[in-house]
Amino acid sequence: MMKLRVIILVVVVLMGEGFVSSANDNFAHLDKLISEHDSRIASKKSAIDRIKNTLPKPSGDAATLSKEYDINTSLFKEYLEFQNDSAQKYARRNIDIARALGDSSKVIDSRLNLTHLLNKAYLLDEAETLVHDIDTTSMSKEQKLFYYKILSDMCMFRMEFNKGSSYEAFYQQKLTDYRLKIATLSEPGSERNMLYKANYLNDTGKTREAIALLEDMLKGYQSGDRTYSVITSSLAFYYSTLGDHEKQKQLLAMSAASDIEGCIMENSALRQLADLLFDEGDIDRAYQYINISVSDANFYGTRLRNVQASQLVPRIIKAYQEKQEKNYRNMRNFIIALSVLALLLVAGVVALTMLYKRYRRLSESRKRINDRLTDTVGELESTNEQLRERDKIKEQYLGRFLTFSSALIDKNEVQRKAMNRLAMEDRLKELKSQLKSPHFDYENAKLFYQNFDSAFLNIYPNFTEAVNSLLAPDQQIEPKEDEQLSRELRILALIRLGITDNKEIANILRASIATIYTYRSRLKARAINKDTFEDDIKRIQALS
Repeated sequence: MMKLRVIILVVVVLMGEGFVSSANDNFAHLDKLISEHDSRIASKKSAIDRIKNTLPKPSGDAATLSKEYDINTSLFKEYLEFQNDSAQKYARRNIDIARALGDSSKVIDSRLNLTHLLNKAYLLDEAETLVHDIDTTSMSKEQKLFYYKILSDMCMFRMEFNKGSSYEAFYQQKLTDYRLKIATLSEPGSERNMLYKANYLNDTGKTREAIALLEDMLKGYQSGDRTYSVITSSLAFYYSTLGDHEKQKQLLAMSAASDIEGCIMENSALRQLADLLFDEGDIDRAYQYINISVSDANFYGTRLRNVQASQLVPRIIKAYQEKQEKNYRNMRNFIIALSVLALLLVAGVVALTMLYKRYRRLSESRKRINDRLTDTVGELESTNEQLRERDKIKEQYLGRFLTFSSALIDKNEVQRKAMNRLAMEDRLKELKSQLKSPHFDYENAKLFYQNFDSAFLNIYPNFTEAVNSLLAPDQQIEPKEDEQLSRELRILALIRLGITDNKEIANILRASIATIYTYRSRLKARAINKDTFEDDIKRIQALS
């Protein structure tokens, strides 16, 4: 009996904290919902497909366009917190419909919706340009409130991205000003009024008043509703400013659970909760939550959440690996100690066999975990590479745009002076001849193509070779001596840059839509793999 007690004592000491399970688990509900995450997304997609099936066939009559506009609005709302690119598609389509109907109010609604989505995708420069082009004088009160919400969100995102920098205080002040404006203009007691009033109270140091307001408001909402997620997330932030991290953690868990129930992929509660749990030493759960957060951010399509997660993921991965290594060492030491004790006790042989099996399971688990870690790091590296490539493309084309614009201005000035001189000298016949001549348009187009080709080949210097590798050996493309890219290559270059609509390509290359369609069809027919040809073009790598 004494020897048995010694064995038990050694087992407890050697296994240590690595094998002690938490007695107080406050996240059972959230973990259950996480296990249902994929099935909920599948149900959401099915519901959206049912709405899509009600879309009318394209038609130019007003009644059909109005019906399509209403269904597109429903699809926009379904995709709003679910998938940004898809939501943008329906917002952009509704802008076109509203213009065709001549309904200025619907045009403003649709442009505001699109700007809201650009904000969420952290395309803040594009959002700022679009929102400032909207005529505020013809807005309704509701539209104006949405307009100010967009501006406040823009300040909030810029503040989050510049956290810790000298710009943070600047955007915080602008955000506070917009929150006060929305709280003042909105209907007293309305959802918007109470939310922004609470934010303003917290911004001005009245955090307990803000908490009382939102806790009372929360009683009217159910988990799974976007407003419920926002209220609980805001309350978590307020409690954190008071230093109550237990309450913060509880509310973040409630907000994250609501996001999963409502298939809200544009979220931050789970990432914040992972950060908090990591600081408390709950490495396993922090690792699980940050993986889901990264996956949701990629699915939704938001650069800001990816950047925020990328700052946290390496720390959690490192700590998780260290913990696994410690568990591995503890298990190895335990096996060694038990092997020695087994010599003193016949029963130790049975225990050793059982423990060895457990050791094998741990080794296999460790391998699976390392594989998952590798996949996560690869996913982040791929996302960051796409961001770097996008920045490089913007830089190249901005420089080329400025050069092209300057050259075009110079050429227009020369042409204007020449025509002015002909007019002053009453040489009207020559003036008419020049005005009818397509030569000037040809030269401008040629200058544009030269700038486009040079900029594109600076980013993708091996583009022609890469394209030819996708074509059959007897179907290779060879540009003429006086051109860098042929028309076929320019079409493929635009596809590589993400421009896939035939109308857009036709406008850029000054060709008819039918011509572009014909070129694309012929290029696919010449490809080695016809089904994936254009997807293969999109994967051609830029110069590192």
